[in-house]
This record gives sequence, C-alpha cells and structure tokens, in this order.
Amino acid sequence: MSFRLKTILGIAFIELILLAILVASGLSWIKDSNEQQIIDNGEYLSNTFAIATRDAIISTDLANLRAFAEEAVREGDIAYIRIKNDQNQTLAQASNIKGKSAQPDYNQTPSQAVDGIYDIQTSVTIDDWRIGQIEVGLDVTAFSQLVEQTKKYGISLAALEIFLVALFSFVFGTLLTRQLAALQKGAVSIQKNGPGETIPVKGKDEVAQVAQAFNDMSVALFHSYQELSYEKNRYKQLAAQNKMLAELVEQSHEGYMVTDGEGRILRTNHAITVLFERHETTFKNAFVRDVLLRDDHDTEENKLLSDAFRLSETKQFKIEYLKDENTTLWLEVSISPILSTKNEAENFAVIVRDVSGNHEYEVQLKTALAKAESATKAKSEFLANMSHEIRTPMNGIIGMSDILKETELSDEQQEYVDIINSSSLNLLALINDILDFSKLEANKVTLSNEPFSLRDLIEESMNLVAFEALKKDLLVVMDLPPDLPTQLLGDTFRLRQILNNLLGNAVKFTEHGYIKVIVTPETQTENDITLTIAIEDTGIGIPEDKVSEITNAFEQADNSSSRRYEGTGLGLSITKRLLKLHNSELVIASKERQGSTFAFSVSFEVTGNTEDTSNALQGKHIGIVNADPMHRSILTKYFEFWGANVDFLTTQEQLIERTPYDAAVVLFSQYNTFNALTNCPSVGVLPDLRQIQKVPVDDDSWHLIAKPLRMLQLLGALRIVMGVDLKEHDATSSGVIPPISAELDGLKVVVVDDVDYNREVLYQYLKEINHETTFVTNGEQALALYRHSPFDILLTDVSMPDIDGYELTRLIREFESSHGLFPSYIIGLSAHANQEDTDKALGAGMNDYLTKPINRAHLIKALNDAAFARTNLLASSG
Repeated sequence: MSFRLKTILGIAFIELILLAILVASGLSWIKDSNEQQIIDNGEYLSNTFAIATRDAIISTDLANLRAFAEEAVREGDIAYIRIKNDQNQTLAQASNIKGKSAQPDYNQTPSQAVDGIYDIQTSVTIDDWRIGQIEVGLDVTAFSQLVEQTKKYGISLAALEIFLVALFSFVFGTLLTRQLAALQKGAVSIQKNGPGETIPVKGKDEVAQVAQAFNDMSVALFHSYQELSYEKNRYKQLAAQNKMLAELVEQSHEGYMVTDGEGRILRTNHAITVLFERHETTFKNAFVRDVLLRDDHDTEENKLLSDAFRLSETKQFKIEYLKDENTTLWLEVSISPILSTKNEAENFAVIVRDVSGNHEYEVQLKTALAKAESATKAKSEFLANMSHEIRTPMNGIIGMSDILKETELSDEQQEYVDIINSSSLNLLALINDILDFSKLEANKVTLSNEPFSLRDLIEESMNLVAFEALKKDLLVVMDLPPDLPTQLLGDTFRLRQILNNLLGNAVKFTEHGYIKVIVTPETQTENDITLTIAIEDTGIGIPEDKVSEITNAFEQADNSSSRRYEGTGLGLSITKRLLKLHNSELVIASKERQGSTFAFSVSFEVTGNTEDTSNALQGKHIGIVNADPMHRSILTKYFEFWGANVDFLTTQEQLIERTPYDAAVVLFSQYNTFNALTNCPSVGVLPDLRQIQKVPVDDDSWHLIAKPLRMLQLLGALRIVMGVDLKEHDATSSGVIPPISAELDGLKVVVVDDVDYNREVLYQYLKEINHETTFVTNGEQALALYRHSPFDILLTDVSMPDIDGYELTRLIREFESSHGLFPSYIIGLSAHANQEDTDKALGAGMNDYLTKPINRAHLIKALNDAAFARTNLLASSG
C-alpha cells in the first residue's frame, strides 16, 4: 500500500472521525440546549398555570377554568391542557390535537416524544396540600424538525467534505494534515463554545474549500441557534407584555369588564368592585345590562347596549345609577368589540367611568346658558321696544325739520334747523347701530337674495357721505372697471350697511385728501363672480397695536374720554359680523397718520345683463378741464372703453384756443366759479348737488351734474348735450328725490295714525303730491270710511290701540273679498325696523312697509309704486 494511499486513507479516516465528532457534538449541543430550554419553559408554564387556576379549582369555577383552558390553547405551542382536582377528576380541558392522541408519557424528554408532544404534569398545591393537578402538552414538532434538519445538514456537509478530502488529498498531503488539525481544533472549540467558531482558510484549493465548508456548517448551526434563541426571547417578551397590560388594567382607576358576545361578564378589574362596592365574584357570568341598567328595556341606553352587542359596534352613553338610597352616580359607559385573529367580535370590553362631577358642571353650564339666553332675549326685546318708542317721536323731529328747512328762514334759523336735523339723524344712526348689534349678537340676522345693481349701490352709498366729505374738501372717487358685470344677486340692505359703515368711518377719520372705493374682480365665470371691494382713505390711520382690536364692539383707536371723534364704536364690529354672514372677513391695512384701507371679498351670482357701453362715444374727441390726478386715471380708463379720444386741459380757455371738440367735461372746484366759456357742448361737474339749481345756465349746450362723479351719469350727460339717445340711463336723475308720478293726484289716499305729529309730517309730505288725502286717527274710522267709500291707497300705522294696522288690513281684505272690490294698496308705517317686522306686515296682506322716521324719497317711491300697481289693475279690468 502506497504512502499516498495510506495518507489518503489515514486522512480520510481522521476526517471521518473529526466530522463525526463535530456533527455529533454540534447536534448534541443543539439538542441538549434546546431540550433543556423546552423543559425549563414547560416547568415554568405549568407552574404559572397551577398558580393561575388555584383559586378557580378551589371554588370549582368551571366556567372560568374552561375559559382559561380555551385561552391557553390559543397559543400555538400548547397542544392540550387538562385541569383536574385532587380526585383526579377532569374539571376543564382544551386541545389543539386533531384526531386520536397518544397516551401521555410524563417521564419522556422532548426528544423522546414520538408523537411530537412533550407531556408535563404539575400538582396544584396550597401549603404542600395537593388540591389538583395541571397536565400540559407542549408541541415540540418544530424542535424535532430542527434537530432532524440539522442532522441531515451536518451529515450532508460531512459526506461532501470526505469526498473532497479523498479527491484532493493525494496532491496536498502536507496541507491536508495541517487543515485536519485546524478542523480538529475547530471541532473541539464548537463542542466547548457552541457553533459559530471558524478556522482559517488559506488558498483556494480543495483543502481550503473543505475548511470553508466546515466554516459554513459552523455558521449555519450558529444561525439555527440564534433563531431558536430569538423565538425564546420573543415568547418571554410577549409574556412580559401581557403581564404588564394585565397589571395596567388591574391598577386603572377606570372600571373594566370583559364579556362574551352575549354580554356575560367574564372578568373585571379592581376599580369595578370599588365603584359598585361588590365582590368580584358577584360579577361572574352576570349580564352587563343587569349590572348597569334598570329593568325598563325601552330606554335609549338599553337600545344602545343591545346594538353594541348585536352589531359589534362601539357605543358610548351616560346613565344615572342609583348606588343607594342617598347616592346617585352618573356613569359614562363605553362598549367596544375585541376582535379575534379572524376579525370577529368574540368578546367585548366595557369601560365604566364615574362622571358625576362633570355632570353637575354640565347642569350648571346649561342653567347658566338658559339664563344668558333669557337675558339676551330680554335685552333684544327691550332694545326693540326702545327703538320703536324712540323712532316714533324721531319721525316728527326729522320730518318737521326737513319741512322747516324748505321754508324761508334767516341764516341763523337755517343753522339751528340744520343742527336739529343733523342731531336727529345722528341719534337715529346710533339707535340703528345698537339694534343691529343686538340682533347680530343674538344670531337673528339672515341674508336675503335679491337682484341689485352693484354700481348703483356703491354710488348711493357715496352720495350719502358726499356732503360731509365736501365740508372737509375731500375727494370721493369710485374706481369700478367699465366692463365689470354689476347686475347681481345679494342682500342689498346688508351690503349697503357695510359700505355705509366703512365710507362713514373713512370720512369721519379723514381731514384732507381723498376717499376711494376700488372694486376688483378676483374670479369670474358665466354665472358667478367674486369681487374685492376696498375703501381707501388718507386719514389718521390706526396704530399697529390697535389694528387687531379696532373691530371689537365699542372700540376705537382712541378710547379716551377726550377723543376727537364721536361714535359708539359699533360700526366696524357690525361690519365684521355682517361679512361673516357673507363668508368673508374684513382685511385692514393701515399706517398711522398716512391712511387706511378696509377691504373684503364677496361672491355673487350674476343675474340680468349689464348694459354694454363699449364704443358708446366711438370716434368722439373730448376735452376734459381741471381733472385731478386721481380722476384722470379713471376718466382715461372709461373714455378708452367708450372709444373716445381725450385731451386733459388746465383751463377753459384752452377749449376755445384748440380745434373744436365734440364735447367737453369741466370739473369745477366751487359752484360759484362756474363759467360758461366754451365753444362746444359741455358737461359741468359741480362739487355739490344742491348747488345745481343756483347756477344760472340758459345755454342748452350745458348740462350740470354733481360729484361724486358717476361715470354712467357722465356718459348720459354727454349723450344729452351731443344729441345721442340716452338708452337706459337718465343723466338728469339726481338719486335724491325721485319724480312724483302724475297718476297719484287722481287717486284717493287715506292716512291713519293715532299720533298727531306723525299725521302732521305726512300731511306736509303729501300736500303737494295728492289733493285727495284724508287723515283719520284710528283703525275704526279708517275701516268705516273704506266700507262707505273705498279708497285706492292706505298708509296705516302698525301699532295703534284697539284695531292695529295688521287687524285693519285683515278686515279690509275680508271686506274686499266679500264685496268683489279691487284691492286697495296698503302701505304699513312703523318704528319697528327689523326684517321680521317687514315680513309680518307683508304676510298680513300689506303691499309695502316703511320704517319711521319716514324718508321722503322712500315715501314717494312707495306711492309711485302704488299708483303704478293701481293704474295697471284698473286698466287690466277695463
């Protein structure tokens, strides 16, 4: 036998022995360490179960033992569990074993378990007194499979290595000897320290590959060991976590109950026993409904409880629980399903909290809220009544002062009358602010939606402040794009109120410069448009630290007793609340002593067609004299839109010196500076509407209008002087007092009011309008007059003794219906200025409703509407 062969056989024999030792020691170490771990865990688990079931075995609580057994086998490692008493009788058992199981052998080790189940038997004792026993079967199939797989893997690696050694040992005999020594050393290290040890690998030949295979086997065994260790640690962590959660629930101050799917209580925590002052055993298998609720099953709480179990839904409700004769608790109950791994509600968690203290607080809050609402209602009623009582005499003061102003008075008397009239209007504005603020505060203001012209609305608001602005020599300007749709849907009254408040403030707090209204479209579609409306002034401004407070009720930038500017401080607060109803907000930009800008954005629905005035003055050459820079930019924009060429001139003489213009626009700073010097049709723009009648103009080539400059009015005036059709615009309309319908003089008008000075005011207003007006003092006289000789128009006070305006209207409508008469036009008069008062009057059968103090322009418009309606009615019947 050759040395090489001997070497090969010797090395192979040694390698075989070493590999056998390595595999055997590795398998032995893996088996022994894991088997001991399983034995220790089984002993710990069985002892834990013995402790957990000790009380239930003593009390023979079979339901709890069955629940415990079923809960135990849910863990995948426990194959079966049996709980027996001291007579060896089975009290409860549960199993995951399918089919017939083998007879338990409590003397075998986990590796000896042929059926894959390691059987454990533990006695349940109290002070060395045996009261029962726990039999547990642990599923060790995974352990057996791991050992078997490791054995196969080790044998496979050994066979591979033997083959490689036999194949290449004749070339590397010397190296083989050294590598075998290393392998032997590595095997001994693995036997001593466990798998994971590796030996040095030199070169890339077959011997090195064997050594690498040895290393791979060692590492593979180490990974298998790590996996087993990880699973062991995970089981420990889960056990610790479950224990911690159980402790948290047990120590919680909130009561916890776990029930089955039908509401039977399975377990409770300590807080439940303290809350209900009952021993925990009294809760076992009791129904939650019987513990918490009364016998009346028609209550809302009973229905919610039933729905929670029936629908597997989370429910929460509050109940009144009678703890004893003298103690009542308010409990908050929460019921939630506990889902299994199959996403099914097998159990429910019931949480009970004592909220008696919070309930008392809620009762107090509701009582306080009711008192506050009652006080608010009383305040609103008081303000409404006070408004009515104050408006009634104010009607006489304002009406008579208006009439007195039109009589021949000395300058001193005229000044006195102006003071009376101005003071009355200021007082009326104060009443309106207080009443509006009260309504907004009580959330009693709703928005209407009616067609209106945005341009007309802004121009009317500007006209209201124009006189006060003229006193301060302030320029009032409106910048509205000429192509902007202005026929919209919205609440005209509230929008006018917003504009009036902002413009009034701008004039009040501006001593020099200008007030400018800027309208900018933000988004626009065929049917909707969003506009930003800004009021810009050059007034005193607002300190930076006051900007955020200026919209608070009763706030001004200067709240000191010596402040220069009078007012309630309600205007901006009312504006802010009205904008909130429009889903908008007031944006304020201000610099002290430089001016302020108040802006808001509102969305509208576009309705109707706005007149298209593009190219209305196509090809015309217009001269504009004495235009200030602010008006220049606006005039340039409009005249370009109208298709006209414009020259801005500084004097009227330049109109004559240059080539004749088709028309001229002359802006005068004072009415007494009017000069008719021109050689073309001209429109004169005066500072004050009231001065137009005082300017002597006999030349038909002149037409006078007043500031604030309204662009469509200017266009209409230019069309008049140039002989162009007016279309829809009447440039002569002043916007103050509408013309009186000629048809009014032929109609019979009756006025009924129980207050003498109210009748006197209406007499002064109507004496030049209608010569067939009859005045009566109560509803009975008006009704008797109508039954004897029906009249066309009735102006009736709403609040009168005996027969008030509503009742009078009802009786007249009944008389008309029973006698086949044409309905008269009834206009209600009242000091009540709420929208609900208007709705009530119209609902009672009235045709119109005016609030006191009566405004002459509003009265004439209402009478014109009455004449138009009456004339159409008679014409359609004849």
